[in-house]
Amino acid sequence: MVAARCPGRQRMAIVVSSDPPAPRGRSLSWILRHYGWIVVVCVLVGAAAPLLAVRPATTYQAEALVVARSVTANPRVLPTLGTSAFADGAVEAAVAADKVVGGGTGDLIPDRLSLVAGPDSITMSVQARDANPKRAAELADVAARAFAAELNRTGSGVGEFSVQGPAVVPDVPLQAVADSLQAEVGGLVGLILGVGLVALVVTLRRPCVTSRDVETAIAVPLLGTVALPPARSGTYLGARGVRGIATVTRWLATIPSGRVSLISSRPAEGMRHRIFVMVAIAMSTVRPVRLRAAPELLDAVLNQAPVGSASGGDGDDGDDVDELVLTDGGSPSEILDPADTTAYVVAVAPLGVSQRRLRALALDYRGGGLVGVVLVHRTFGRRLRGASSRPGSRAVRPAEVPEAEPA
Repeated sequence: MVAARCPGRQRMAIVVSSDPPAPRGRSLSWILRHYGWIVVVCVLVGAAAPLLAVRPATTYQAEALVVARSVTANPRVLPTLGTSAFADGAVEAAVAADKVVGGGTGDLIPDRLSLVAGPDSITMSVQARDANPKRAAELADVAARAFAAELNRTGSGVGEFSVQGPAVVPDVPLQAVADSLQAEVGGLVGLILGVGLVALVVTLRRPCVTSRDVETAIAVPLLGTVALPPARSGTYLGARGVRGIATVTRWLATIPSGRVSLISSRPAEGMRHRIFVMVAIAMSTVRPVRLRAAPELLDAVLNQAPVGSASGGDGDDGDDVDELVLTDGGSPSEILDPADTTAYVVAVAPLGVSQRRLRALALDYRGGGLVGVVLVHRTFGRRLRGASSRPGSRAVRPAEVPEAEPA
């Protein structure tokens, strides 16, 4: 690493803006943005599945009426008596034995035959269903005759029953469920399934979005959530206009003199480098800061820091009791180096990192100076101006950088 000293301006009170407290629905908002696609996919699949499934064959239904010509018993008992006689097996057996049916058709009732008996009515309707309308009418006639015969076996104490007339051959099939209704029902089922899957994923992953999530995971505060604007790889933007950097700066400005190391997992190193540059630029206007980082990061800070607040080189302008050494990266062995009287660690992680991964990142530092976590999420939109690129690209000179946000 290369060290560069960034002495601050005159002593000044720390006045920095801070982000408003996170609303209660922030976790839900993050979950919907990152896992909402699961719900959308489930809804679309659920709505399309009934329409893509194999359609059932067209079914026709015919009806034959059985009428009580004389009723000896109380008419109120006729529906119960008719239902019992229709389902006791005798009607089904008689229908199965008829040549119209062809014999050996199990589960005639209720799949192909059914009875409709209204209350306080002497008329009962025998319904038969088949793909052939003529066959449906013949099946209804056979079932109605068998049903009337079964009712008449109860004797004169109940009444006399007969078939009113032959069933009419239907010319219109049974109305199938409308495609729109099937899609709506399928979409509703998909919505329930999608919400359930998201809830399961969130329960298992337990993402860190709010300060409570961070404190629950590793028992340290959330220093701030930084919204990284879009930028090309290897391009380091300044602190101006970046939401959340003021909050992180306010926290770090209160740390006593010593060394502060930014750590992260390997996949988040690029994110950590950008945060290091932004924090170094913002801190240079607040207190004396000495930087330890790769040359390209130091160049980005020196090129973008406000005029007069930073200077490059490894020289030492004198010890300052309030000096803060800001280091990019670190290891547990470095943190425990006895040459450093006071050492602090700040973990940088993407917004929504699982609590398990955050605990793994902070495991070696929880007893060695871990003071907080900075969560970072990438935003979309217009790229901000005032960036320093890798060596070989044109760097922004201090005179071209607008004034940093007030500290």
